[in-house]
Amino acid sequence: MQVSDNLKAVAIGSVAGVFFCSTYVVNSFLSVNGGHWAWTVGLRSFFLALLLMLLLQVQGQLKQLLQVLKQQPLPWMAWGSTAFGIVYVLLTYAASLGPGWLIAGVFQFTIVAGILISPLIYKDHRAKIPVRALLLSILILAGIALMQWSQKNGVYTSQQLWICVVLTLAAAFLWPLANRKLMLHQEAKGIKLNSFQRVAGIAIGSFPAQLILFFFGYNEAGWPGQQQLLAVLVIALSSGVIGCILFFKAMHIARNDGAALAAVEATQSVEIVTTVIGEVLLLGIAWPNWMGYSGIAIIMSGLILYGMPSQNKQFSTNKIKHKA
Repeated sequence: MQVSDNLKAVAIGSVAGVFFCSTYVVNSFLSVNGGHWAWTVGLRSFFLALLLMLLLQVQGQLKQLLQVLKQQPLPWMAWGSTAFGIVYVLLTYAASLGPGWLIAGVFQFTIVAGILISPLIYKDHRAKIPVRALLLSILILAGIALMQWSQKNGVYTSQQLWICVVLTLAAAFLWPLANRKLMLHQEAKGIKLNSFQRVAGIAIGSFPAQLILFFFGYNEAGWPGQQQLLAVLVIALSSGVIGCILFFKAMHIARNDGAALAAVEATQSVEIVTTVIGEVLLLGIAWPNWMGYSGIAIIMSGLILYGMPSQNKQFSTNKIKHKA
């Protein structure tokens, strides 16, 4: 992959991170102001699917997607329910046990998780763990740890915070696993879909999980309120539609370079910065102290190092021609 493509992928991924932060901020808002987590997760994917299907219909691209889903429904259902079902169940439920900044920070372990699972799912050059990418990811995680430590005094118990961390770590491994497995499925079957179609396919594939969540949420709390419906719609538009499309676009650009894939996943660190800002402005939490600002500086330094043109062959590898 060319260096210019690496920079483009990192830039797009960073912008996606800004829109992803709405998930943590709005989830924190709902956990304080009411709204069952099962309805939040199910409605998020449902609204996302409807919005994207409408866009694809206008563009004349919905029919192709539905044909692909009809031919191979099981991979889309399995990994769609994982990415837009299980992952968001874990993150949304965690929001009732800890602050949004903690969830946003711990979820950045997906940066390292995406690197660590590569040898388990790839059989080509992408199976190699890029040492430079791994070290820079650890640097970013160190910055995240500083930000979290600066915010350690809160209203949650130690037990709540530990459960919150465990749930978020599980989500951090499942997210890159689902994304990469679906990309491998598309490669193996020669499926050509754009970013809108891929995100819509994952959302539609999560319908079985949505139905289960709707049933559970209704039994637990009845129908969702107007405030919850509006808040979830905001998540679907910002994080689901805009954020996911940009992130999948970045992943598509970086798909043939393991280090570049790690770099794109590392751009999700932007989420914790924007989540802190969002919670300060909307929920009234305190601004980070000097330690928190130091963490932000380390995170941004790691992202800059990822995107810098380098002679390191692990990051700027030439395109590899595969034999038929």
